[in-house]
Amino acid sequence: MSTGSKTDPGKTEAPRRVIVGAQSNDHSAHLAGVSTNRFFTDADTFVRVQLLVTEYYRLDVLSNFWDVYNIEAEALGQRVVYHPGGIPDTDRTRPLIGAPSDLDRLSPPDPYRSGRMPWVLKINRNFLDLAGRLDRVYFTAPFSLAVNIRGYENLVTDMFERPAFAHRLFKFLCDDVLSPYLETLRKEAGIPGLIMDGRDAWASPPMISLDMMDEYVVAYTQRLRRNLGGSLITRGNWGDARSRDPERFFSQKCRCSPGSLSVLDPDLHEVGPERVKQYARQHDLSVAAGIDATLIKDGPVEAIVQRVRHYIDKLARDGRCMIHLNQIAAETPPEHVHAAVAACRAYGRLPVAENLDDVHVDMPTRESFSEFVRQRMGASGV
Repeated sequence: MSTGSKTDPGKTEAPRRVIVGAQSNDHSAHLAGVSTNRFFTDADTFVRVQLLVTEYYRLDVLSNFWDVYNIEAEALGQRVVYHPGGIPDTDRTRPLIGAPSDLDRLSPPDPYRSGRMPWVLKINRNFLDLAGRLDRVYFTAPFSLAVNIRGYENLVTDMFERPAFAHRLFKFLCDDVLSPYLETLRKEAGIPGLIMDGRDAWASPPMISLDMMDEYVVAYTQRLRRNLGGSLITRGNWGDARSRDPERFFSQKCRCSPGSLSVLDPDLHEVGPERVKQYARQHDLSVAAGIDATLIKDGPVEAIVQRVRHYIDKLARDGRCMIHLNQIAAETPPEHVHAAVAACRAYGRLPVAENLDDVHVDMPTRESFSEFVRQRMGASGV
C-alpha cells in the first residue's frame, strides 16, 4: 500500500504538473462502508481507508484529514457529539468555558492520554509505517479552538467587553495547549520540519472584522510560530468576498501562511482568480485554489471540469498553483471526484498549454471503490 519512499519520510518528488489534493473524511468512510464512529475513533481503520482513498482518486497529497476542529477541544473536556453517518462536532450549546472564571479550572491536556490526542499520534505512526510518508499534520488554530470551547457569541463579547480575559484565554491555548501538543506530534513523527497545518474556519469575515483578524488571529499564529519554529501555518479561512477589502485579508492570511495564498470557493469564484493571481504575483506567492464542495457534489461533470480548467488557466501558468477539492460531502458521486482529478491532470501539465481548447480530457471509467479494494487488498476488504 506504499505511496511514497520510506527512506525519506515527509518528502515527495515535485511532479511536473499542477498537483491536486482533497479534504475527504466522512466521504472516505461512506466509500468504505464503515461507520463514522469507527472511522473517527479507530486509527487503523482511518489510515487504511484514507490510503486507499488517496490511491483510488490518484491524489498527489495524502488524504489524512480528520475532524480537525474537535481534537484539542475534546481533550480539554469539551463535549463532542458523534453524529451517525456524519462528522463529529462540538456541542456548542454547552461551551466548556461558560463563564470567564471557568478558565481557571482548566488543566492542559496530556498528548499521550487526553481525549483522542493519542489517536492522532497513532494515525501519524500508521501513515509512516504503511506509506513511509506524512505530508503534514492538522490542528485547530487558536481562534477556532477558542470558539469551540467558549462559544462564538461569548468570545466576541469577551473581545469587546473583557479583552484582557480574551487575551489570557488565547495565551493559554497557544502556550499550554497547542504548543506542547504540536511539539509532541513533531517529536513522535521524527520529522523536525513536519508541517503543522492549523485550520481556522471560524476566523472568517463577516464573523470577524479585519481588525479582529490582526489582533486575535495573525498575532496568535505568530505566537505559535515563535513557540514552535518554522513550518507552522494556519489557514482555511473563508470570507474573502465578504471582507470588504480582499487584498488586506490576503495579506493577513499570508502572514499566517507565509509564501502561500489559499483562497477557496465560493470566494475564489466571486473575487475572481485574476484578482487573486495579480496579488500573488505582486507578493511572490503560490496559490492554493479550493474547488466548491457543492459543485463537486452536485455537478454536472462538465461544470466541474470547466471550473478546474478556468482556475488552471488563470492561476497555474507559472506552475505556482495547486488544486484543492474542498470538503467532499459523504454522498458525493465518486465519478465527480474522478472528473476533477482528470481535469487537473489534463489541463495542469506544465507548461500549461497556450490554448486549453486543444487539450482533451480523458474521463476515466473507473470501478467502484469496493471493487477497487477487492482488487487491491483481496476479499477481506477494509
